Amino acid sequence: MPVSRRKYNALAADYQRVLEQRDEAQRNVRAMQTATRTAAGQFTTADDALLRVRLARLADEIRFTTRITRLVHTVARLRTEVAAAERRTARVQAAYDNAVGLDNPTLDLGAHWQTRRSDKPRTEVAS
Repeated sequence: MPVSRRKYNALAADYQRVLEQRDEAQRNVRAMQTATRTAAGQFTTADDALLRVRLARLADEIRFTTRITRLVHTVARLRTEVAAAERRTARVQAAYDNAVGLDNPTLDLGAHWQTRRSDKPRTEVAS
C-alpha cells in the first residue's frame, strides 16, 4: 500500500521527534547518574569524616574516663591524708593546751568576766 508524501513526511517528523526525545532522555539519565555518583562520593566522604569524629570523641571519652578515675582515687587518698593530719593536729593542740594549762576548768569561769570588763574596747554605734 503506497504512502503519500504528506503522510511520509509526518511520520518522518514524528520519528525525528521520538529520536530527539530518546536522546534527551539518555542525556538526562547520564546527568542524573553523574549527579548520583557525585552525591554518593560526597556522602561517603562526609560519612567517613563523621566516623572519624565519632571515633576521636570516643577515644577522648575513654581517656577522660581514665583521668577521672585516677583523679577520684587521688582525691580519696588526699582526703584520708587530710583527715589524718587534722587528727594529728587536734592531738598536738590538745597536748599544747594541756601543757600550758588552757584546759583548766577555771578558765571557763573567767569567760563571763571577760564580757563585762571595764577596760574592754567598745565599738561606737553610729546613730
